[in-house]
Amino acid sequence: MMLKATMAQTAYILKKKEAVCVFYILFAMVIFNFIGNVLYFQGRDVVAMYQPMKLLLLSFNRVSFNATNTLLLIQVYPLLVVCPAGFSLAKEYQLGIRVYLASRLGNFTYQASKYLAVFLATMIIFTLPFLLEIVLNCLSFPLAAAGDLTNKAVYDVKYINSVNHYLMKGIYLYSPYLYAVIATLLFGFVSGLLGVFTAAVSSLIKVKYNVVLFLPVFVALNLSLTFAGRLPKAAPSIRWYDYILIFNDQIKDIKYLAAGILVFAAFSIGAACVSGRKDCL
Repeated sequence: MMLKATMAQTAYILKKKEAVCVFYILFAMVIFNFIGNVLYFQGRDVVAMYQPMKLLLLSFNRVSFNATNTLLLIQVYPLLVVCPAGFSLAKEYQLGIRVYLASRLGNFTYQASKYLAVFLATMIIFTLPFLLEIVLNCLSFPLAAAGDLTNKAVYDVKYINSVNHYLMKGIYLYSPYLYAVIATLLFGFVSGLLGVFTAAVSSLIKVKYNVVLFLPVFVALNLSLTFAGRLPKAAPSIRWYDYILIFNDQIKDIKYLAAGILVFAAFSIGAACVSGRKDCL
């Protein structure tokens, strides 16, 4: 019953105009970035060519070449990640659909399947366009290319130090292509978790206007930027995009990422339990 309900709600969310719109926005950004790369690097010799995965929209390394596309993604991400499924629970409360679904499925099954559906739908939308770009880059650029967009030599001490700061460095050294796929899935996972976080907030706080639900994720992510400016330069970064953009050479601490994931997950689970009990009273 749980699996069937989750799959049905996931399919329903993916068909909604908000989800379709966000998917096409991300798809358009990916295609625009890809076409720009093809036009700029066409005819370049493989020896002078950059590693294809470092040209991806999710690649922080490309800010050394052209930061426009990636910085645009960073700016709109806190708003886009909420749109596909973050409002779904609030809308069902407002329309009274929740009562019908909870009575048919049982309150626990309804709550759990809804949260899982929000997670899966958001993760799918924030993963597929970027996986497609990986495939397109593999087909369009020489796989043997190994250049870095900072134009540092492979054996340069500064380049080696920057690679040492990559999240999942071991996977990158084994295969940049496997690294790009796994890092993209991590990006989708975090996006799904932020979608669930928004839904969890909406289950605790009833809002008159859904636009208010943009604030929790927006504030949480931007707080990391605010506090990052107050830390010593040598301290590990706490900026959210340093942990979910690939080929990021800022000093990081994996414990910060784990702590962030645990906080959002714990809040969402706690909200599900509290709202579930409140509905049954």
